[in-house]
Amino acid sequence: MERTYDIFENMPDGNLLWRAAIPGHEAAIQKLRELGAKSPNEFRLMHIATNTVIATINTPGGPDAARDNV
Repeated sequence: MERTYDIFENMPDGNLLWRAAIPGHEAAIQKLRELGAKSPNEFRLMHIATNTVIATINTPGGPDAARDNV
């Protein structure tokens, strides 16, 4: 059974906005990258059942993709 992952966008005012629920790790990472390419805001990929942040992109203070956790 594939896990479902949720993607949240961290808005400039500090609020988190839910963006998607994606089944499967690889598909979720791909969607995270797609969303991150469209916005400068930070995005977080989470597994809600375990309250775990799996990956982030566009992290504050991270001027290049090498600092993102994808």
